[in-house]
Amino acid sequence: MAAQNKKLITGYKTVVISSLVSIGDIVLNFIVALLTGSTVMFAQALQGVADLTTTTFLLLGVKRSEKSATVTHPFGYGRELFFWVLIASLFAFLVSGWFAVRRAVEQILNGGQLEYINFAILILTFGLVTNGYSLSFSIRRLSQGKKGKSFWEYIRHSSLVETKMTLLVDFMGTLSAMLGLTALVLYKITGNVIFDGVGALIIGLLTAAGALIVIIDLHDLIVGRSPHPQVIENIRKAALSTKGVQDVLDLRAISIGSEKILVILEVHFKDNLNTDEIEEITDRIKERVKKKEPQVTKVQVEAETPEK
Repeated sequence: MAAQNKKLITGYKTVVISSLVSIGDIVLNFIVALLTGSTVMFAQALQGVADLTTTTFLLLGVKRSEKSATVTHPFGYGRELFFWVLIASLFAFLVSGWFAVRRAVEQILNGGQLEYINFAILILTFGLVTNGYSLSFSIRRLSQGKKGKSFWEYIRHSSLVETKMTLLVDFMGTLSAMLGLTALVLYKITGNVIFDGVGALIIGLLTAAGALIVIIDLHDLIVGRSPHPQVIENIRKAALSTKGVQDVLDLRAISIGSEKILVILEVHFKDNLNTDEIEEITDRIKERVKKKEPQVTKVQVEAETPEK
């Protein structure tokens, strides 16, 4: 069991790795952008700045969301992570999107001459490898909990917003490196600088679009979206399998943080049970539900009688 836990990839680890990759992107791409005059390299550097700022917000959000529950926050601070991911998404949308698009349009309209293209291609190849490596951690982190569901279906319903954001950051870093390579190779072949501008324009627009998708997803989580239907069904079955439970009359669940679910169960207990027996069965329900779905952190069980 201990060996299995060591293999688990935490949200904190994925954010740290993504941050380190972003730092490398910023330093290398700004240097190469100055040497070459390439708008693609400038867009890559801007994306690195947006990515690093994004992951910094994520690290802050992950740490603050782990604070213990208090009297004023009885369910903990898990949902604070959603706020910081929202701030990170807005920053990525505005900075990486807007400035990259603006610089790209200037390049397309005004033209120019690029230098040291081979060096730029080498750095973009290196960035493709490092971003791809970081992307693999985000994918593996999300894959840990899909339990037979399709990967994309699981992503759509998952509350792992910090890993979703690093997935976006790393995917865009990998994709933009590929687009940048394509643009500079085409420039090298044709000598037409418009390929450099168009490549940067696509990078800026895709980054802004990706951030917008995360913002839309966050809206549902902040409002109070329920978990995946399969998770709901697993919770229901776990409760029904508890000896002494006759029926589950109502089940409500919402995400209260990354991998944190609050569950409220209305249970019809079997007849002729005393108070001690009901309390014991209630404890067993909570234990079974949390064992079946470890992301469930809070379970409230209410005794109800079916309406006649």
